[in-house]
Amino acid sequence: MADKFEYIAQNKETSSNLHFLGDPHHNTKTAKKRLYPIIKLGEKTTYNPERYVDSPEVIVKAQQLISRNGKSTNTLFNQIRNDGGIQNHLDFGGNVILSSIMPDRAIEGLTSEVYAEIIDTLGTKYYLTPDGETYLGKLGRSASEIHRMLDQTQALRDCCPLCVPIGLVKGCTSEQIQYHLGELKNMGLRRFCFHLADFFRGPDYVLQIANRFAYLIRERAHELIIYGIGSKKHINSFRFADGFATQSHYVKAYYGYRYEHGRWIRSRELVVDRELVMHNLRAISSFIEDLRNQQELTQYLEEEVDGLLQNSTAEQTGMNFCINT
Repeated sequence: MADKFEYIAQNKETSSNLHFLGDPHHNTKTAKKRLYPIIKLGEKTTYNPERYVDSPEVIVKAQQLISRNGKSTNTLFNQIRNDGGIQNHLDFGGNVILSSIMPDRAIEGLTSEVYAEIIDTLGTKYYLTPDGETYLGKLGRSASEIHRMLDQTQALRDCCPLCVPIGLVKGCTSEQIQYHLGELKNMGLRRFCFHLADFFRGPDYVLQIANRFAYLIRERAHELIIYGIGSKKHINSFRFADGFATQSHYVKAYYGYRYEHGRWIRSRELVVDRELVMHNLRAISSFIEDLRNQQELTQYLEEEVDGLLQNSTAEQTGMNFCINT
């Protein structure tokens, strides 16, 4: 794992970029910040989060519907097909996003044809464009993967014209991120997603690089979803994003954690039931709601300051007029 985070000289992401903060309020006036719960298929405690939080769209993983090597679908896929599609299976009337994010072994085996079969059978409204291996320091491999992902994206657009793609932007340098984003935009995509999981596995500066990459996307995108994020600290760090996709509510419950009084509390006596999972989801939703409130307050203060400045300028102009007459 360590070699994946080895930052070689060719990477062009110099140390000056590691402390990049960006403008946290850039482009935040255009969209309401949203929560995208990731449903664990087959685990009923994660179903119907819309009954507990504001989540008109949910995410399901293609990874759970294929074999470990990605080459074929499994019995859970067959069950959902027999149920008449993903909305019937979930008893959910909102939009479902199919996630392509999966382990490397499955990425290597999953073909456009199998992914298209999953899209068509589930009947999802949206899907994330294909995933790829783009680890920091692996420039050649990353570049090759980006071209493969773009080829598969075009193939999926041809095979599944009724399902809307959301661009999963990958790359191991700023240049690769911008190139992949630009090519996806040229295909007509407007919504984009950035996956954080691999960046959490490295040292602290790697997460700072992820922040830089995500901000580059947000500067050039109509909408950005950060995928794989659930803690208040990290949501605040990526507060310039428009939405946050998480499964942390289930993972925290699975490991015996419940959010109480501003922190995660662990108890071995906790049972992983629906009440606990949705309690944790409501906590994560409150983190995002805090961002919305901060955004509204910031906009209000900006408008107040603008008004004061305009009044001050008008008064100064009047004073100068009086002095000069």
